[in-house]
Amino acid sequence: MDKKYPSRSEYRRSNGLKKSFYQRWWFWIIIILLIVGGGAGGYYLYSHSQENTSNVQKKTTTSKTKPKKKKKSVTTSGITLKQYNSIYISDKDGLSLDILTKFFGKSKTSTVSKVNDKQTNMETWSKIANGTKDSKLIVQFYNDHAIEKTISGLMVDRNSKITLVDYAKIDNDQTTDQVTQTLGKPNYYSETNVDGTTNTTYKYTTGLDGEDGANCTINFTNGNVSGKSQTGLK
Repeated sequence: MDKKYPSRSEYRRSNGLKKSFYQRWWFWIIIILLIVGGGAGGYYLYSHSQENTSNVQKKTTTSKTKPKKKKKSVTTSGITLKQYNSIYISDKDGLSLDILTKFFGKSKTSTVSKVNDKQTNMETWSKIANGTKDSKLIVQFYNDHAIEKTISGLMVDRNSKITLVDYAKIDNDQTTDQVTQTLGKPNYYSETNVDGTTNTTYKYTTGLDGEDGANCTINFTNGNVSGKSQTGLK
């Protein structure tokens, strides 16, 4: 009778051999659990990393600040109030048209007229610094001497509106400085110098407390208040 070889398990039992750990059922169950758990853990970490990335992107997007708008600069080109004040007027030796043309350029318009048989010419310049689109400088000449000058349409920032109470504070014989301390700078200046007498006019057209079109005018003779008028002030 042929000798029967013992089976693998019989042989291992008879020789006191134990199964390797990787041959036992519990080992493979642990491996399967680790694989499943590891996959789930990997998915968890991946999904959370994506969420963190998207949150960072959102924070980066929302943290961007809009660029600040540049403030519009005030136009300083053109004839200034300081230049207007420097125009010397006199029927005897006021500045000539040629001199003003050298400083301001050619006038936009020129008008010739007669007053009491005296021929005069009026020159108008329209490019005024810190002025409205309708602002202008007008100079009147007699015998080629500047005798009258006017600048209008000036923009003025006021801390408070001019009221009827402010207007009432203006009295005769006050100086131009005293008037500007009370009312501020005017939007319109005009001055003439004939036969040694200087007449000046200040007109206020913006920043007034009153009806639409409200304004007030202060007249000076030789530097002192000689009259005033107002329309629509409250």
